[in-house]
Amino acid sequence: MTDTTDSKLSGFARIAEVCAIAMGALGVYLMVALLSFNPSDPSWSQTAGQQSIANAAGSSGAWFADLLLFSFGFMAYSMPFICGLLAWALFWRPCPVAQVNFFTLGLRLIGFVFTFVSLTTLASIHIDDFHFFSSGGLVGDIFTQLMIPVFGLLGTSIILLAVFAGGITLFTGQSWVQFVEQLGGGLNSTYRAIVSFPERLRNKKQRELEQDVLMRDFATESSSQEPAQSDLSVGDAKLQQDFVEEQNTYQEPTLEQTVYSKPETSVAVEPSFSMDSDFEAELPQAKEDIEFAYEDEAIDPPSVIIDDTAPEPMPDIPFDGETVAVAKPPAAKPAAPVKPAQPRLSRLPDMNLLDRPDKKANPISPEELEQVSRLVEAKLLDFNIQASVVAVHPGPVITRFELDLAPGVKVSKITNLSKDLARALSAISVRVVEVIPGKSVIGLELPNRYREIVYLSEVIDSSTFHQSKSPLAMVLGKDIAGQPVVADLAKMPHLLVAGTTGSGKSVGVNVMIVSLLYKSTPEDVRMIMIDPKMLELSVYEGIPHLLSEVVTDMKEAANALRWCVGEMERRYKLMSAMGVRNLKGFNQKVVDAIESGNPIVDPLWKPEDSMAETAPTLEKLPHIVVIIDEFADMMMIVGKKVEELIARIAQKARAAGIHLVLATQRPSVDVITGLIKANIPTRMAFQVSSRIDSRTILDQQGAETLLGMGDMLYLPAGTGVPTRVHGAFVDDHEVHAVVSAWKERGEPDYIDEILNGEAGPDAMLPGEVAESDEELDALFDQAVMHVTETRRGSVSGVQRKFKIGYNRAARIVEQMEAQGIVSAPGHNGNREVIAPPPVRID
Repeated sequence: MTDTTDSKLSGFARIAEVCAIAMGALGVYLMVALLSFNPSDPSWSQTAGQQSIANAAGSSGAWFADLLLFSFGFMAYSMPFICGLLAWALFWRPCPVAQVNFFTLGLRLIGFVFTFVSLTTLASIHIDDFHFFSSGGLVGDIFTQLMIPVFGLLGTSIILLAVFAGGITLFTGQSWVQFVEQLGGGLNSTYRAIVSFPERLRNKKQRELEQDVLMRDFATESSSQEPAQSDLSVGDAKLQQDFVEEQNTYQEPTLEQTVYSKPETSVAVEPSFSMDSDFEAELPQAKEDIEFAYEDEAIDPPSVIIDDTAPEPMPDIPFDGETVAVAKPPAAKPAAPVKPAQPRLSRLPDMNLLDRPDKKANPISPEELEQVSRLVEAKLLDFNIQASVVAVHPGPVITRFELDLAPGVKVSKITNLSKDLARALSAISVRVVEVIPGKSVIGLELPNRYREIVYLSEVIDSSTFHQSKSPLAMVLGKDIAGQPVVADLAKMPHLLVAGTTGSGKSVGVNVMIVSLLYKSTPEDVRMIMIDPKMLELSVYEGIPHLLSEVVTDMKEAANALRWCVGEMERRYKLMSAMGVRNLKGFNQKVVDAIESGNPIVDPLWKPEDSMAETAPTLEKLPHIVVIIDEFADMMMIVGKKVEELIARIAQKARAAGIHLVLATQRPSVDVITGLIKANIPTRMAFQVSSRIDSRTILDQQGAETLLGMGDMLYLPAGTGVPTRVHGAFVDDHEVHAVVSAWKERGEPDYIDEILNGEAGPDAMLPGEVAESDEELDALFDQAVMHVTETRRGSVSGVQRKFKIGYNRAARIVEQMEAQGIVSAPGHNGNREVIAPPPVRID
C-alpha cells in the first residue's frame, strides 16, 4: 500500500504529463495536416467553391496548415517536431515551478527565436517559392525586405548564418568548437580505420598462418620436450623480430615526415601502422624535396634554406645519409674549376639579411570578381561596345580581365576609351592589352583595391632564381599572376630603364644590383657604377665587385667608358688568338688548361709593356656590368662623346662579356637617341608622364597608364609585346646589410686606369686623338690673353671679341680647359679663369 501511494504523480507532474500528451497529439495532427495539404482546399488565405476537403485533417487541418505555410514557409514543417520536442521535455523532465531556472529558460527561448527567424529568412532569400507561398513565409519576407537594402545579399547571408550559429548555442548550450573537434576526430578515426584495414587484414592472416605453423610443429614433436622448447623459442624470436621490423617500418616514415614534409601534430602524437600507406604515397614528394634542396646547395643558396631542412636533431635512420649530404655544403657543391684568390669571397650573403613578407590571404573573392566582370561588360555596353568577360586573372597588384569582343569591334576603339573606362569604373587607371600572345581576346587590367608588396626575398627564394645557371640573373619582380620574373642580363645583353620621379626606377636598379650580389661572386661579375646624383649608388662603395670607386665626376665617367672600350678590344684580340667566339668559350678553355696543368700564356704580351721577363698566364675573365643611374645628366655634361662610346660598347661588347644598364628619368629623344635605341633592344619602362615618353622608350604606348611604385613594362629583346611586371621592393637597411656582408668578405681591387684616363691607343675611338695631340686654333694665344685679362671665360665673350662662329669659339674654350686655363662649366654654366693674368712689360 505504501508503494502504491508513493508511485502516484504529484499535482505538477500530472499537469506536465497531460500537457505532454496534448503536445504530442497536436504534433501528430499538424504533421497529418501539413503532409496532406491541398492548395485548392478552402482555408485561411484561400476560398474555394468545392464542398469536399482533400486534407486528411479536415477543414481545420487545411486552415491550420495554410496559416502555418503562409506565416513560416518551409519552416512550417518543423512545427510537428517542435511539438514533439516539447512533449518529450514535459514528459521526461518535469520539475516544480520553484526549481525552474528562468534565466536559462529565457536564453533557450531567445536562441529558438533566433534560429527559427534566421532559417525562415535564409529560406526566403535562397529557396524558390512553392505553390502560392513564399519559401520563408511572411516572417522571412519581412526580414528580407528590411536587411537586404542595408546589408546587401552577401552581408545579409553572413549575418543570418551568424545569428543561426548563435541561436543554436543559446538553445542547446553546445559549443561549435567542440562540435568541430568531435567531427574532425570522428573523420580522422574513420579515415585511419579505412586506410589501415588492408594492413590489419594482412597482419591477421599472418598471425593465423604463424599460429597454424606453430601448432602443427608442436603437435608433430610433442614427444620431446627440448624440441618443443626450441621451437617455441624460435617462434617467439620470429614474432619478436617481426614486431621489431614493423616498429622500424613505422618509425622511418614518422621521422622522414617530421624532417621534410612537416606533418600535422595529430599524425605525430598518435602513431599507427596505418600511416605506412600514407607515407608510401608521399615518399616521392619527399624525395623530390630532397633533390631540390640538393640542387639548391649546388648553386650555393643562402644558409637559411639548410636550417629549414633540419630543425631538429636526426636519429639514426636509413635516410640519414641523404640528410647529411643535404645539410653539408661541401658534399653537394661540385669541384670548383678555378682556385679562388680569396676563399671567403665564394660564400654568398645569408637570406636573413632580407625582410620576409607577411603572408596574408588574397582579399579578392570570386563574388567580387564576378561583380566587377559584369560591371565591365555594362560600362562597355554604355559606349556601344559589346564584349564579354571570358577569364579573370587576379594578381598581387592588378587583375586582368580577358574580353571576347563581338565581331566588327576594333581594339583601337577600346584603347581610346581607356580614360573613360577608368572614370566609369572608379579606377586610378585602366590599361588595355591589345594583343595577348596565343589568344584571340584582349586584356583589360584594373588595379586591385588592396595592393600587395613584392619583397625581394620572395623572388630570390623562388626556384626560378635558384635554377638559373647564369651569373647575371637579375630579379625583376612578379608578373600579373604572381609568378617570379627573373631576367638574364647576358641574353639582353644591355638594358635601358626609364621612368619618372617616384615611379620606382631607383628601387628597381637597386633590386637588380642586390640580386647580382646574391647570385655571383667577384670572380664571375665585376661592376662599374656611375652615379651623377651621388646618392643612389654611393652605398655600394667598397664592395669587392667594383672595378673602381663609384664614379660621380662626369669626366671620369667618360674615362671609365673609354676604358671599357679598350678592355673590349683587348678581350676580342684574346678571343681571336684563342679561336673562341665568346667569353664563355674563352673561360672554359682557360679553365680546362689550368686543370690539365698546362696554363695558356698571354698571346698579347710584349716585353716592352712590362718589367716581367716572362709572359703571364691567362686567367678566367669576369663579366663586367656598367650601371649608369642618371644617363640624361651625363649626356648633358659630356655630350656626344659619351653617346659614341655607349654605342660602341652596345654594338660589340656582348661577346666580350661587357653589359650596360642605363637608367634615366627623362626618356626624351635627345637623351635616348636613335643610335642608342637601335643597339639596346631590351627596355624597361616604369610609369611615365605621357604617351610620347612611352613611345620613346618602348616604341608603343602603355607606360603612361602604369600605377607607379615599381609597376613596369618589360620588353625583352626580339619581342614586340611587353610583359607587365610588379617590381620587387628592397629597403635601404636591406641594401646596407648586404653591402656590409660583402665588405666583411673582402676588399675591392680597384684599377686606377679606369678613372684617370691613362689608356693606350686601343681605348680611343676610330679617328679620335688625344687631347694633348690636338692642333691648337690660330687665335688660341690671343683668346688666352683676352680671357686672362678680362677674367671671363665664356664662349660668347670669345665669339664677340674675335668675331668668329660659335662652334670655333667653343672649341677654343675647350682647348683652354684642356690646358688648365679655365675650369669646367659649373652648375650655372660659368667657367672660372684659373690661369693668372699676363705680366705686362712696360
